[in-house]
Amino acid sequence: MNFVNLSLLYKEELLQNVIPFWLQKSQDTPFGGYFTCLKHNGEVFDTDKFIWLQAR
Repeated sequence: MNFVNLSLLYKEELLQNVIPFWLQKSQDTPFGGYFTCLKHNGEVFDTDKFIWLQAR
């Protein structure tokens, strides 16, 4: 296992897919905070916001 290649793979996945998905799909622009209950396509299925998760 090549850890350098693995770290590059994880970094690329994080920066190219994970972070953009959450920034585009989870922000609650009108009221602030973030939705955390999203379907795989980014659709919000529960609008409850938990303070401990918002603080992270």
